[in-house]
Amino acid sequence: MFSDMFEMFNEKDEGEAVSEAMSSQSTEEQATGYSSSPSSDQSPFSQYSAPAKEIFVVSVGGSVFINEKPNAALIAKFGETISSLHREGYRFALVIGGGKIGRSYIAAAKGIGATNYAMDEIGIALTRVNARLLIESIESSHKEVLTKVSDAKAIIDSGKIPVYGGLLPGITTDAVSALLAESLSATFVNLSNVDGIYSSDPKDNPRAKFYPSLSHSRLLSLLQVAESKPGQNIVLDIPAGLVLKRSSIHSIFLDGNNLSNFESAIRGGEFNGTVVSIESELTDEA
Repeated sequence: MFSDMFEMFNEKDEGEAVSEAMSSQSTEEQATGYSSSPSSDQSPFSQYSAPAKEIFVVSVGGSVFINEKPNAALIAKFGETISSLHREGYRFALVIGGGKIGRSYIAAAKGIGATNYAMDEIGIALTRVNARLLIESIESSHKEVLTKVSDAKAIIDSGKIPVYGGLLPGITTDAVSALLAESLSATFVNLSNVDGIYSSDPKDNPRAKFYPSLSHSRLLSLLQVAESKPGQNIVLDIPAGLVLKRSSIHSIFLDGNNLSNFESAIRGGEFNGTVVSIESELTDEA
């Protein structure tokens, strides 16, 4: 499915968009996201005001909360933050990844000869365990980990918060989140250990460019350039980027460790992060 989507969008992006991405950056500034403060001459603040009664699909990178063991204090704080915003009338669906524990189990499975499909199933199982932890931390959560995108709307309409882990082998939790945002006509929020999207790692390159806003086309071209370089850590995978682009889904990329910044973004205030939107598309064209 995603290979067909990639080909469809790639007709333009591989040519015009990727060449545009390459020409607009120095050769050492290849696209990825990194956890660092922007350089002093770049504004760190973005702003996005969601439409009334907007739903936010929050894709939580497992590495935010799960390292060698779950960070119970941070999970509880996140649960309190979501619960407080939900009481104010904001609506959510949550998806969480596997984190370092999930990668450790997958590595162990590989070491004993498991197939890729089996390794994906093990990873999915770990994401659902993580989802159970989120459920327990949120007062208005639906008390079962969901496994169908189509179930989310009715649960949100009932006043509850649906929580997901992975769904299918071969599809990341970011892609699940993008499909969920598409299904719900929602805003996509990515929480990771990075505070937005950069051209390269600022720790290695002090001239790395921070992007407070991007168009969907620009985001996808950056992801394509980054994925073409071995060993790159990218803030989003291409299948998720394709879904965001095809439905022009408003998207926000934030550091999941900074929950006051997350609250400000949800409430429409100033925040440190990257916004991907139709408005940015128009700015890029202008």
